[in-house]
Amino acid sequence: MKKLVSLLLALILVVGALGCGSDGGNSSQAQDSSTGGSSASGDSAASDEEESQAETAEFSYPVAPNADGSKVTITMNKDDFVREDVAEYTMIDGKSYYYPDALEEVTGIHVDWIGSSSNPQATTEAANLLIVSGEYPDVWRINWITHPGGPTGALADGLILNLSEYASSCPNLFAYYDERPDVKKQVINDDGDMYCFPYMIEIEEDGECGLGAGFRTDWLEEAGLELPSTVAEWTEALQAFKDMGKGGLSFEARWLWLENSAANLSNAYDTIYGFYIRDGKVQYGVLDEGYKQFIQQLSDWYAAGLLDPDFASVDKSTVKAKWANSEYGAVIMHAGDIENGITANEGGDPFECDTVPPMVMNEGDSIEFGHFNAKFNGGFMHSVSPGENQEMALRWCDYLYSDAGRKLTSFGTEGITWEADEDGNWKNFTDLVMNNTETEDTPSGIVYNFGWKTNWGYPQMPEVHSYFNTDFVNKALEDWKSNMSAYYYPTVTHTEDEADLIATAYSDIETFVQEGIMRFILGTDSMDNWDSFADQIRGLGIDEVIAAKQAAYDRFMSR
Repeated sequence: MKKLVSLLLALILVVGALGCGSDGGNSSQAQDSSTGGSSASGDSAASDEEESQAETAEFSYPVAPNADGSKVTITMNKDDFVREDVAEYTMIDGKSYYYPDALEEVTGIHVDWIGSSSNPQATTEAANLLIVSGEYPDVWRINWITHPGGPTGALADGLILNLSEYASSCPNLFAYYDERPDVKKQVINDDGDMYCFPYMIEIEEDGECGLGAGFRTDWLEEAGLELPSTVAEWTEALQAFKDMGKGGLSFEARWLWLENSAANLSNAYDTIYGFYIRDGKVQYGVLDEGYKQFIQQLSDWYAAGLLDPDFASVDKSTVKAKWANSEYGAVIMHAGDIENGITANEGGDPFECDTVPPMVMNEGDSIEFGHFNAKFNGGFMHSVSPGENQEMALRWCDYLYSDAGRKLTSFGTEGITWEADEDGNWKNFTDLVMNNTETEDTPSGIVYNFGWKTNWGYPQMPEVHSYFNTDFVNKALEDWKSNMSAYYYPTVTHTEDEADLIATAYSDIETFVQEGIMRFILGTDSMDNWDSFADQIRGLGIDEVIAAKQAAYDRFMSR
């Protein structure tokens, strides 16, 4: 009955899967000792173990073709960044170095991409249909953290393999965990079961992030103002822009802004959207008194015409275009997007801008809350389905954790897009990347197609994280640092009951909250009604959700 409930919820709810397939794949099967399972016992088990060890010792890439000469093939629900049109510059001397093709050559394993990735909601629903149908891809690209039942439920329902039982098939993953027990802690459940190959952002400093605020410094100079720091200075600057007949502040208005973009502003009110930790206790920021004050401030700015009047409906591409066209005096975006707007303003004169730290209430206040680049957030991962192709699926995923796999996925193909030093380590990118005249892509964009995937299940090489940073981006990274790592709610795992509660109750709460916050900002609901709004959130079960998250957090901390 539990499984049925989970599967029905998967069909009905949109819960955060990142990609999906619509047909094909393997039916769920019991683990088979011939593919690395653990169902055998006695002498048979010992014999199988010896055979498995022998096979492991002899295993190498690329894998041999099938007996009929066909390529070994696995299925995977389509990745959001797999392009249908391979850029011409990935073809060199008639050979494709586009990253899926390069991976296929070195592993000997072909991937059949199933489903569509054009619409996140559609692909989520398609993934849920796959779950209900029992026809699974060999490799999943789904956020099991937010799935009904969570990773524990997915394991119990036979949707994915417990990787803890497949060390011989995943030597590179296990070697990485040996080096990084801090990562392993985040990708196991409370029983110690491993459920994924995680994407790990290898960043050097906690608190680093690439998203924050930038201001037109030429407009500030015209107004006789310095870069703002406090709430009062932000208000003064935005008002000056309006008085000069210029645009105010804008940022992407999809739900993500509440947690990411707006974190650069809510810091001043000692809070943040969503869940965080304070003194070991789980907090829900929207219920903080400071969050009410923060929304009041945004409402005041909107009423005064200091926010983009269309901010509630604009998407990222619109914000980028309007910034480049000098329609905004301030934006909250990724550093590269802010910088690119300087020279992309439709033939106009390049303008001047600079980044500013997250807004504070008083000059000299510390930067506590803010957007935060978590090393692992649960959203990007590979998991493997049980079935006849599980061994090759495990091997394909594990290759991405090898030294060679990490380099290919981070930098592309050695000798084509990058050169190695005498020790075989990355030294620099080639002219193909740095001086390519056949494409309008930036060097980082070129590397992106050859290998640099930001959402695959692999540990990103730290060099690729910073190589293309300009002085502007490096200053932004320094400006936007916060102490958010001290408050960050980690990637925990929940019991099936906790996961089901969060998937159902919190889904309704989040929709209610996001719609309500937008009404308050736009002035279609009075801030006088905020306390009633908060009571309604409690009535929807937020206290029970907090309790579930607290229990999961306490278990996580005791691992």
